[in-house]
Amino acid sequence: MINQTSTMKKIIFLITLLYCFACESEVVNPPEPPVPKGTFLFHLHNYIDLQEIDLYGIEYQTSEGRSIVLDYTEMYISEIQLLKEDGSLYSIPGKILLKNFRDQTYEVAEVPVGKYKSVHFKVGLPPGVNALAPKDSAFLNRPTMWWSETAQANGYLFMNVQGKIDTSADLSHAPVPFVYKIGTNANFVAVKMPEREFTIKEDTYFYGHIIVDYRQLFKGLALNKASNLSVQTIADNANATAQQIVRNIPCMFIYE
Repeated sequence: MINQTSTMKKIIFLITLLYCFACESEVVNPPEPPVPKGTFLFHLHNYIDLQEIDLYGIEYQTSEGRSIVLDYTEMYISEIQLLKEDGSLYSIPGKILLKNFRDQTYEVAEVPVGKYKSVHFKVGLPPGVNALAPKDSAFLNRPTMWWSETAQANGYLFMNVQGKIDTSADLSHAPVPFVYKIGTNANFVAVKMPEREFTIKEDTYFYGHIIVDYRQLFKGLALNKASNLSVQTIADNANATAQQIVRNIPCMFIYE
């Protein structure tokens, strides 16, 4: 009887220890306070050189007197990052914008309040997204950004710009058509805006005002060569004309 009593006491003692240990291991830390945030937006203005443009099919002139007409423009913008004051980057995952001609304001995301000094982004689609079928995402289901009338398994257009330009040396001829359809994973191009400090405040909107200057697409191209006015296929995207246009894309974006 004594042994049984002693054994029971030991069992009760062990159960009490285990219970106390379990209680100690279940201590719940207080929740982290929410990070205050504000909303970052892009305000992307369409320009040809020094002129803001708001209509398709209208003939605009550069400061040198060259006529340019835009008939169609769209581009994807993705992998958006804000450069913080301390040099670290705040990435906005999964956000992809399709910039068209009509709309200028695009909400990007809520971001932590604080001081920032630049915006980084890419023109095009990340390879993983570029491999998706149109049915997998509404913003991919846009035939204007396909290589043909049917969606293909080889990706999307990253930028589609079409219009007319005066190609003459003396700037006296009627504009002739150009078509630039840029895509493929190799042409997923990074844009790093110059440093310019800005502050995101809690529960407020901050607009990043950026000019998109389409004149810059023609830098370094001999316009009197017809081959420099047409990039329309995946094969074309590997040629020298396409590669020069890709190098020009970051130059299109300047602060207002």
